[in-house]
This record gives sequence, structure tokens and C-alpha cells, in this order.
Amino acid sequence: MKSIVEADCGGPNALVGLAQNYGTSNQRIAPTVSRGNCCAVLLAIKGVSSLLPSSSLGEQFANDFLQQKAAAAPAPSTFSMKALAAQLSKQSTSTTSLANNWSSEYAARPGHQLSTQWSQQYAASRPSFENAWAGATGQTTPYPAIAQSSTSVDSAMWSAEFLDNVETSLRSSPLSSELADSWAQEYTAGMPDLFTSMESEWDTIQRNIALSQKDEIQKAENDVYVHQEHNPFLTSADPLAEGDRLMQAGDLGNAMLAYEAAVQKNPRDAEAWCRLGLSHAENEHDSKAIAAFNNCLKIQPNNEDALLALSVSLANESVENEALHQLEKWIVAHQGGDPALVVKSPSSYSSFLDHETFEKVEERFLNAARQQSGTADAALQNALGVLYNLNRNYERAVECIKLAIASRPDDPRLWNRLGATLANGDRTPEAVAAYREALQRYPMYVRARYNLGISCMHLSSYREAVEHFVSALDLQKGGLDSSSIWPTLRSATIRMPNAPDEVLPALDRRDLNAFKAALSRMQPV
Repeated sequence: MKSIVEADCGGPNALVGLAQNYGTSNQRIAPTVSRGNCCAVLLAIKGVSSLLPSSSLGEQFANDFLQQKAAAAPAPSTFSMKALAAQLSKQSTSTTSLANNWSSEYAARPGHQLSTQWSQQYAASRPSFENAWAGATGQTTPYPAIAQSSTSVDSAMWSAEFLDNVETSLRSSPLSSELADSWAQEYTAGMPDLFTSMESEWDTIQRNIALSQKDEIQKAENDVYVHQEHNPFLTSADPLAEGDRLMQAGDLGNAMLAYEAAVQKNPRDAEAWCRLGLSHAENEHDSKAIAAFNNCLKIQPNNEDALLALSVSLANESVENEALHQLEKWIVAHQGGDPALVVKSPSSYSSFLDHETFEKVEERFLNAARQQSGTADAALQNALGVLYNLNRNYERAVECIKLAIASRPDDPRLWNRLGATLANGDRTPEAVAAYREALQRYPMYVRARYNLGISCMHLSSYREAVEHFVSALDLQKGGLDSSSIWPTLRSATIRMPNAPDEVLPALDRRDLNAFKAALSRMQPV
């Protein structure tokens, strides 16, 4: 048994080999166990156990081995912490003395007091700086209490305490309240001057705008009407009658030439000038219409057709106060008075509608309407519609124009004016219906065709809008290059989906035939 227990330096340990053999034997036996051969298994285990030493004998061997080891080395005594504690105390004392020596050495260095020295230098030099500043600006120290307190502030004071001291100094200083009162008095004293200066600047701006518009109006009033060259109607025996016939046929271009020939033959013919202005207005040429109407009114100041048409053209050109002045002259002439006696308001040249003058003119119109008996006066209601368009009262304007249409249902100008008023009041579908009524009565009506195109754009029907603008340009004939329809046509074309590439170059050249050819190749949406 000694070979089993004692260490074997050469070969493998016999006890380890026995344990491995026992484990291997168990692994071999375990899978073969079943309920049917329990007795055989027990006999096998008993046979294997007989090979091992008995339990009491093994314990004896173990005790012998431990006793031999105990005799070789004595048992350790209880731990004593006194030596260790003494060593720790010495180490702690040396560390503390080292820290004290380091702090003393650092405190003895000259840079230790640097921040304190700097703050003392700043506090000592501040009065000299303040005195120098006061001498340079010619002012005394505004807050002596603050200056005194700031120099005595301890470096360890918290910021909150410092702010409290500043606030207390401000409130306790009698000079601060005096300064505040002085500032308030200076501010209130300067406010009227400030407002006066602002009002003066605003008046100057308005005067400049008014002078600019006044120059434009006077230029239009004094502008010489430029006739077209090579007029074939100059040889006509009665160009005025020829112009009326062409207007009825819808040939606006030739009608304008005939009316021009009429005024060239007789420059004092007020009616010819008025019809020439009406033809230009219907052909979307308000600037030339204004010049023609002014020539008519120079000859016949009470021509109601010219006065009303002139106010409409001026409103289209955004000269609203001048349009209001012409409407006032119209109502005076309509009631049998002398329009030359109407005094122009000083603000007539302003870019903003003069509401005081408007109310005065409106009262004149309403008094004239109250004096009517029976059927409504179509001319008066038509003029009222123009008046309410000036101040954007589109509901009232629509009511007045509808009353005029009830008396003259076949007048295409009234239907066109109704459509324009509805469109201005954001009632575009109704405006389209009114424009179609105007075109049904006068298919060659350029202004109604153009207005219908504008309404189609508002409804996002750009293809239909382009077609109406092209028709309007076709109807204009004369002066295609200078027509105001081209920019609107370009705007609608850009927004039109699937537009051919060649349409924009044709627009840039203002080549209507090339544009129509490109448009015809466009696939329908």
C-alpha cells in the first residue's frame, strides 16, 4: 500500500490510476444497467469494491500521513497587528509632514500673492482712471456711492452680494433718480420733434409720388396724338361713317384708321375723337384712348361718353383720383351742369384714393339716383358701377351694373364691365359667363376676349387662356409688336403643360404665325 499513498517521482501515480480505472469501470457498467438484471449489477459492484481497501484502513493511512506533516512544521501562531499598526502610523506621519512642508514651501514663493496683489493694484488705480476719464469728458463721476462701494468690495464677496450692493446704491443715490427724470423729460420733449420729422418725411414722399403722377397725367393731357402712317382712309369721302361701319363689323384695326382719318380731316370733330378713343379702349390701348378722349373734351367738355370712358381708362391705368375727378365732372354734366366748374381736389395726384372726395362724389350720385322715377337710368347705374369699382366695393358695383344691363341687355360693354367687376370680386366663374355674353353680342370685342383669357388663367385653364390671347392678338391686327397682350400670353404659355419648345422663341420674336403653328402641333391634354 505504500506505493499507492507515497509520491512516485518516476512513473504515474498508482492512486490516480486506480481512480481512473474505477471511473472507467463505472462508465462501462452504467449503460448496461436495466431493470431485469439488477442482481447481476449489484454482484458486479460488490466484486469491484472488493478490490479497494476498506474504509477504516484508508482513514488510518490518512491520519498517519497528516501526523508526519504536522511534526515536520509547527502550527502558526495567532496574528499580531501591533507591528503593522506601528508601521502604518509612521507612514501616515511622514506623508502629513511632507504635505505640510510642500504647502509651506509653495506659500513662501513670491507668486503666491499674485492675484491679491493684482486686485489691490486695480483697486488703487481705479480712482486715477476715473479721474482721467472725467477730465477727458468734462463730466463728474455719475454715481459716487457706487464708486465708493466698488473700491471697498472684498475679493471674497459673492457675485449676488455685489449685485445687491449695486442695486442698493442705485436706489439710495439721489443722483440716479434725478438722472432718470432728466432722461424721461428729454425723451418726452423730443417725441413731438420726432413725430414731426417722420410726418414731414412721409409728406415729402407723398408729394414726390404725386408730382410724378401729376407729370404723367399732364403729359397724357398735353400729349399730341400720333397718327399712323399710310392711312388708306384719308381719301374716303366720309371716314367717320366708314369707321362706324367697320366697328359694327368687328374690324377694329381698320375702324381706328377710319376714325384717325376723320379727325385728321376735321381736328375739331369732338365726336370723331370720342369714337377714336372708344375704339382704342376696346382694343386694349388705354394710353392712346386717354389722349383721344382728352382731345374730345378740349372741344366738348360736357361729352358724357368721353368723360365716363376716360374715367374707366384712367382707372385701368391705376390713376384712381383722376378717374374720380372725371366721374364728378360726368355727374355734373349728366345733371345739366357745367363740368368746367368742378374744382380738382388737391390730393387728386396722390397714389391713394381720397376717401373724403369719394364720399362727396358718391353723395352726388346717390342724390341723382333718388330723383329717378320709374325705370333706372342705365347711364347713371353704369357710372355708379365704375365709381364703386374705384373703392373696391364690388358688391355694390355688381348691383349697379346689373340694373344698367336690365335696361340695356344688348350692350356688350355693360356685359364686359360686369365680368370685370365680378372677376375683381373673386367671382371668376360668374365673370367667365358675363364675358361670354359680351362676346356673343360682339364677337370681335378684343377687351372682352382678353379679359376672358385672364379669368381662364385664374381658373388654371392655361391652354384656353392662350387661345383667347391669340384670338385677341389676331383681332388687334394693327400694332401687334406694341400690344400689351404679349407679356400676358407669355405668362400663360410658361404655365401651360406640355408646351412645345419652339413656342417661347416665337414669343420672343413676337411672331404670332410661328407661335400658332407651334401651338397647333401640341398634343391635346
